[in-house]
Amino acid sequence: MNETRISLKRKIILYTIIILLSSVTITLFFVTRWATNNVKLKVENNNMNTAINVANAPFIGDILREGDPEGIIQNYTDKVLDSLKDINMIVVADMYGLRYAHPNKARLGQYFVGGDEKRVIETGHKYISEATGTLGHSLRAFVPIHDSNEEQVGFVMVGTLTDGIIDDQYIAAKNMVFYAIGGLSLGVIGAILLATDIKESLLGLEPYEITRLYNEKNAMLEAIQEGIIAIDHNSRITTINDSALKILGVDDGNVVGMEIGKVFPNNSLERVLATGETEIEKERILNGINVVINTIPIVYEGNTIGVISTFRDRTEVTRLAEEITGVNQIVDALRANTHEFMNKLHVILGLIQTGKLDQAKKQIVDIREQQQNITSLVMDKIKDPVVSALIIGKYSRGEELGIELILDEESNIEKNHGKIHSNVLTTILGNFIENALESIIEDEKDNKRILLRLNENRESIKIEVEDTGKGISEEDLHRIFEYGYSTKSSGRGIGLSLVKERVENYSGRIDVESILGQGTKIVAWIPKEDKHD
Repeated sequence: MNETRISLKRKIILYTIIILLSSVTITLFFVTRWATNNVKLKVENNNMNTAINVANAPFIGDILREGDPEGIIQNYTDKVLDSLKDINMIVVADMYGLRYAHPNKARLGQYFVGGDEKRVIETGHKYISEATGTLGHSLRAFVPIHDSNEEQVGFVMVGTLTDGIIDDQYIAAKNMVFYAIGGLSLGVIGAILLATDIKESLLGLEPYEITRLYNEKNAMLEAIQEGIIAIDHNSRITTINDSALKILGVDDGNVVGMEIGKVFPNNSLERVLATGETEIEKERILNGINVVINTIPIVYEGNTIGVISTFRDRTEVTRLAEEITGVNQIVDALRANTHEFMNKLHVILGLIQTGKLDQAKKQIVDIREQQQNITSLVMDKIKDPVVSALIIGKYSRGEELGIELILDEESNIEKNHGKIHSNVLTTILGNFIENALESIIEDEKDNKRILLRLNENRESIKIEVEDTGKGISEEDLHRIFEYGYSTKSSGRGIGLSLVKERVENYSGRIDVESILGQGTKIVAWIPKEDKHD
């Protein structure tokens, strides 16, 4: 299923913007609220201080008690009001609310409006209130006025219209928003730079790509039969696979993070880390195993940041190479041929030593004729010398075991097979015959024989081996090509798996027919014009 993924860079930018936006919004809310409240509080304090100063003027109380016949109070408040910026009104009234000072002189002699003046008249307390007067809605500070006898004779009200306060609060809020937008912009720029830097440090890879590479790396390390071990610039192990643990003889797999010298003494990794020079195909004995070690420095931006080393079992590599090329089949066949020939020589030598020369001569003639007949038949039908040598050797092997090996007279194999190498044929045929021999050995029948049919034409090569052995059960028949599966006591289980792999590499197929207790026929068909390069 296709999945739309957001890139790491976009994720970092998006998440950073969301976090910044959330933080800025919350901060802006509280800071704006604080700023607007601060504007109001500033106005309240300013109004109250002005009202206190006016009320405490030395002459105000006594003049107000006398009724201010000369208008001194009005003149004084006018001068004070002109000197102040954020105050819109100063009103002075007596204990009945009758005005003696007002910004609008036409209102002098009239009673105070708003209703919030009663508290100062009745209690003599100073306070802040909001009310609507003749000039509009305002924030007002009330302070009682006392004469020289400390008797309250009236009050002063200093007010600021709320429209002006709202304007100041709006300006404060706007400034906060402007600063917030600036901070958010810087945050977004920082997020972009941070995301770009992180993406570059990750070599441009996305998180899901890193996860995939990590899983692939672990699977690859375990799938590789070679031992792999890597260290960082501090000579501590960063990677090691099971094959390496096995070759090094380490039982505890939890060695990542340990110093390499404690796990692998006298190693080449620390030397390469110090010199930065690659070491290739270095042989060494580890736990009795002859291994080949390749050690390569890991270089980043001109600096050696670590070392990786691979080592493989040379014995295992040689064995697999022999299996793949069919060398073992040829060697075993020639060894059997030599062994059988030596047995016949011993018989002839015994006849000569006992003086039975006529029988010795007859034995030599029979062996020569028999060997000549077999060799002539094989060489005539099988033009490939490698395959013919295998068949002759297997014939001697069968004769040694009392098993008759028969080559069908209609068989034919050419000297060259196009893209199909002779080693492929020896691997297939040798394994087929060896399995047939072992099947017959385990059976107690008198009629022990193996029939070979090999045919090659322009299109394909067909190899057929039929034996009279014990046969294969239906349960085992489905598993004989599994790697490591075997019904033999030796338990190798590699030969038929290798054969199947070789045949399928050439787009061929293998058919097996077997009847338990009667024998098995196995046929390999390989097209010469295959899809394998």
